Amino acid sequence: MDILHKLRILFWGLVLGLWGLFMYQYMSEDMSTLKRFKIGKNPFSSKPGISRPTLNKYPIPAPFVPRQPPPADRPSSLDLVKKGEIKDVAGTPLLPEHSAVERSATPGEDGEGNYPRPPAGFAMKVTRHFVVYEEGAEVSEQLYETLESLHGNIMLDLVAFSPWTREKKVYIYYSQTGESYRRITGRPAWSGGAASLGERKIYVYRSDEAFGILAHELTHIYFDSFFPPSSPSPLWLSEGIATYIQSERGFSTPNWLRQNLKLLEGGSGFKLNDLVRIENMQGADEDNVRLWYAQSYSVVRFLMKLKAGNAFYTFCKKLREGDPAHKALYQAYGMPYNKLSSLEFAWRYDLKTGKIAGMNR
Repeated sequence: MDILHKLRILFWGLVLGLWGLFMYQYMSEDMSTLKRFKIGKNPFSSKPGISRPTLNKYPIPAPFVPRQPPPADRPSSLDLVKKGEIKDVAGTPLLPEHSAVERSATPGEDGEGNYPRPPAGFAMKVTRHFVVYEEGAEVSEQLYETLESLHGNIMLDLVAFSPWTREKKVYIYYSQTGESYRRITGRPAWSGGAASLGERKIYVYRSDEAFGILAHELTHIYFDSFFPPSSPSPLWLSEGIATYIQSERGFSTPNWLRQNLKLLEGGSGFKLNDLVRIENMQGADEDNVRLWYAQSYSVVRFLMKLKAGNAFYTFCKKLREGDPAHKALYQAYGMPYNKLSSLEFAWRYDLKTGKIAGMNR
């Protein structure tokens, strides 16, 4: 009897041991899949004293350094970006920046039918969302239908930011040549487009870049009006979303953007704490301007694709209310996005892997 009792204990011990081994293997496989999903706990933090070997796998790169050192009597181009010293960059495909007043201007009032008269040699057409002025005998059907289609695409992302578009229209001045464009705007020869956000006016001329310029400037008019003069839209956010809409909704991705995204994937770029403090892009050399635009675009794109629902709108709303970027980020996206360094780590990790927002190129 005593032997039978020992055999039973041995038998059940073997059963429990096999069951434990099976559960260990099962749970190991199950937990390995959990890494592919977002979790509430900050995956990028650790308790003091605990090493993080995985952190070194994707280190945060150092800020971009221009290829050629500047002369001793001239600050670096990165310093110029931060200080905002004035310099015109001719020939760049980027658009003229807007002042803080322009970026926070409230769309002006206009009564039905109380629209500006067309310039000499221009025809006029009123559509659902635009007043179109085109140089020539009449406004082409292709032009105004394309504009309405573009508006619909943009509203997929920005309808919550510009409810006034149901009542007010945007004025588009479309010249056939650069010469006539410069005649009515007074812009320099290198300018490819101009806009007045407060007056809701965009000036372009027929060119390969015209459609992209329209998408970019319409985004400024729709998005920047969301912010009041007391708290204008941050420049990185304003230009980032304008470039995002230009590329994603306007299907006009410039070559410089693709090239600079490759640089970002390779580790170039600005620290986010520097990126968000830049208040204008005048005075920087062309390479830094393009890299800054590309990084602003990429970070905005990451935020828009990171979380479904109204997270991006909440983020912008908190910024409008005066919250600092890291606080607005946490209120909109939760953990682990409680500081800009966490956002930077996640964004750079996603650039390489696409495992967070699934947006790597």
